[in-house]
Amino acid sequence: MTYSKDEAQSKIQRLGELMLSKRYDEAWTVASNLLAYFRAYGDVMPGSDYLVIDEVLRSFFSVNNQLDEVSMLAYGMGQKALNTQL
Repeated sequence: MTYSKDEAQSKIQRLGELMLSKRYDEAWTVASNLLAYFRAYGDVMPGSDYLVIDEVLRSFFSVNNQLDEVSMLAYGMGQKALNTQL
């Protein structure tokens, strides 16, 4: 199997669609697949493709970390509210 720009583009588009529809668990799977693809073919893809895919992955994982932090904050706030008595 060789590097295919169309396949990489398809994976990026699918990741974008899932993020827009807030289907983050599925997006994680697609991003992981894209990362594996990137690692497998990074040394043979054109430099511009490499930079674009690298940026997409960095952005996704950064946003994912932020979503995890917000989720933990929301959980903590929920626990605090459950334990609040007037």
